Amino acid sequence: MYHNNPGTAPTAETLMRSRYTAFAIGDFDYIAATQKIKEAPEQSATDIQDSNEHTKWIKLEITETEEGLEKDKTGVVAFSAHFKEGKHIGRLSERSIFKKTKGQWFYISGEHDVQKNTPLINSEEMKTGRNDPCLCGSGKKFKKCCAVT
Repeated sequence: MYHNNPGTAPTAETLMRSRYTAFAIGDFDYIAATQKIKEAPEQSATDIQDSNEHTKWIKLEITETEEGLEKDKTGVVAFSAHFKEGKHIGRLSERSIFKKTKGQWFYISGEHDVQKNTPLINSEEMKTGRNDPCLCGSGKKFKKCCAVT
């Protein structure tokens, strides 16, 4: 829904969830369109894809939100995102800062910590069907939430 129309996420948390799903399904154009990172050169979709080439995102947990509602101009979303890289699993914990500019929420910056764990044994590839729960953790079906239609 939001991936077809960048700029329509009504809250910072909704944008965070849709960006996570975009990372998980490889929609790097959406990631590039929804960020304005402070003190960093603009990243193209190709740059973002290259830096995530070996990462498979598994699960998102929102741990805290501050402001970031429809009426707000700024917001903070803290989360943990579980991932797999090769035969290893890990967790990215981040406190992300969002800013609303001309009615559109953007990811601005974040403080993060990455923990990589022990190797996985006999792990299977994650596959998301349209009727599976959405990767963003909203509780909705993928087809009714972040799926690209």
